[in-house]
Amino acid sequence: MNILFEEFPDSVCVNGENYPIETDFREWIRFIQLVEDDEVPWQIKCQLMMQWYADGMPDDLEGAVYALGRFLEMRVDRSDSEEHSESVPKQLYSFEQDADCIYSAFREVYGINLQTVPYMHWWEFQTLFIGLPEKTEIKQRIMYRNTDLRDIKDKDERKRIQKIQRAISLKKNRKMTDYEIGDMFA
Repeated sequence: MNILFEEFPDSVCVNGENYPIETDFREWIRFIQLVEDDEVPWQIKCQLMMQWYADGMPDDLEGAVYALGRFLEMRVDRSDSEEHSESVPKQLYSFEQDADCIYSAFREVYGINLQTVPYMHWWEFQTLFIGLPEKTEIKQRIMYRNTDLRDIKDKDERKRIQKIQRAISLKKNRKMTDYEIGDMFA
C-alpha cells in the first residue's frame, strides 16, 4: 500500500469478506491496552476485541482476531502461510507510560492536539509517530531503551546510560503480536 495515493483501510478481510472496523487511533490504543492487560482472561479479551468490528463480527473468531492484529500492525496482506518471527520484538515505548511524551511530540512537531483532534486514522497516527524527529523526548526514550549496554566500551558512559534506562524503564517488557493473539486458539 502506498499512503501517498491510496486511502487508509476502513475494514479488514476475514475469509474473503470485508468487515468495517473502528479506525480512530484512540480506539487502537485502547485495543493495545486491552491486549496487554494481564487481569483480563484471554477468552474475555477475544469477546471484547469483537467490539472493534463496526457492523457485526465475523463468525470465524480466530480469523477475526488475526485480522485485527494485521490491522494493528499496519499489514494489508492476508497470507496465513507467510513467514513470521517467533521472537517478540523488544517493547520500546508504552502508550500508557509515555503518553505525555507522545502528546507533547505531536503538539511540538505537527501542531496536533491529540486531545481535541476529532479523528485520526490509526495508520496515520502510526505513520506520524514513526516519523517524529530523533530530538523529541519519546524518540530519545526509544533510543535509550534500545541501547545495548554491552556495546558501550566506556565505563562511565555505560553507567550514565544504565541510569537513564532505569529511570525510563517500562513496567512491561514485551508486547503481544497478532500471532500470539491467534496462538491462544491452538
